[in-house]
Amino acid sequence: MMRIIFLECKKVFMSPLFIGLFIVFSMFNMYLIVDNSYFKEELKIANGLAETYGLEITNESLHQLEEDIKLEVGKMTEMTGQEVESVFSFFDQLSMEDYEKYSEEEQSFFHQLQLKEAYLNVAKQIDSDYEGLSMKALAEAEIEKYQLSGNAAEILLTEAEKLSIRFDKLKQTGEHKQWFFLGQPYEMHSFLFRTIVKAVVFEALILIVLATALLTTYEFENRTHLLVYATKRGRIVMKDKLFASLLVTTVIVAMLLGVTLAAYFTVFDYAYLWKSSISSALNWEYNFPYITWWDMPFWKFLSLVIVLLYSCILLFTAITYAIAVAVKNSYFTFFIFAVFFAICFMLPGFMPLSSSLLFITTFNLSVVVMNPHLLFTGNGGLVMFKYHEVLTVTVWTVIALVLYWLVSNHFKKVDIH
Repeated sequence: MMRIIFLECKKVFMSPLFIGLFIVFSMFNMYLIVDNSYFKEELKIANGLAETYGLEITNESLHQLEEDIKLEVGKMTEMTGQEVESVFSFFDQLSMEDYEKYSEEEQSFFHQLQLKEAYLNVAKQIDSDYEGLSMKALAEAEIEKYQLSGNAAEILLTEAEKLSIRFDKLKQTGEHKQWFFLGQPYEMHSFLFRTIVKAVVFEALILIVLATALLTTYEFENRTHLLVYATKRGRIVMKDKLFASLLVTTVIVAMLLGVTLAAYFTVFDYAYLWKSSISSALNWEYNFPYITWWDMPFWKFLSLVIVLLYSCILLFTAITYAIAVAVKNSYFTFFIFAVFFAICFMLPGFMPLSSSLLFITTFNLSVVVMNPHLLFTGNGGLVMFKYHEVLTVTVWTVIALVLYWLVSNHFKKVDIH
């Protein structure tokens, strides 16, 4: 059995098509990372603040930061020969011609100090900003955005009440008062999870669907099925193909993620921010900050996202296997899977806006993998449910097992021709 699985896997990893696609995808991911690395030096400020003043944002650390900035502003006054109250006011009245008179070292000092002031100003406003936030208002905004009514609106308001409890606890524990990259303008959370990780998911899906279709339909497309399925092991070989497909999926995802994340963390330094909370007030990119249902430092969030997406992709592999066994053609398998994926993702959009079906249909794998930046958060719009990810994977695991049982029984009885 192990030899058969090894030989099946070899078909994929020796294929020029898969080798070529893997190289192309890896190069594309690295291009995305390098192309957005122009502000990487600015990100070192957040690490420096966490290293110098500790990860927690406290009144004492803010006071110390403010005093240190005053000292550096004093140095700036000496360097420029004019009274400087703040870096922002200095730049407001500074012309480009005057700016270019300073050396690169002095310009860098000005810029770094300006960034420190920006972090300080945002940190000092956290309490006032969070006092104005309402989970009910968030739900009402979503209701208005999607024109929800009836049961759908009530369900969203109920979830908002649960999120409000979590939000109050977050403010009590100070979980949101931790240094992180400024959500505006850097949007590092979206860049990593919405751009990079989503790209890896799409690439992995293309590779695993092609691989699973290749392995499952190989004998039928190469006209060797009458020989292979007449051997001693016979139709049980199809089970070996499923194991091989799952193993190939595991390796492909690990390689893509490994190459991509290694490149990402080489370019962008998270040295002192691995333990910073995803719910940090500084990680506020759009109209609302990210609020996770549980206390999640960055390293835990990243790990859980990887595990969850791994689970989803393995389930997609099982679904692809079921399709391939049924149609016995790799091209049809790829097309049917693409249609299935698209239908699952768009399905909630065809549900009545007053029905709970709108939310029930969001519990599908396509919706999960298309929104990696919103996983485990309460401000994910129609997927703001606390256990949305867990329930989705659980339900689809059962569905995958049922599909496997159905296609296995069908394949045992169907005529091989």
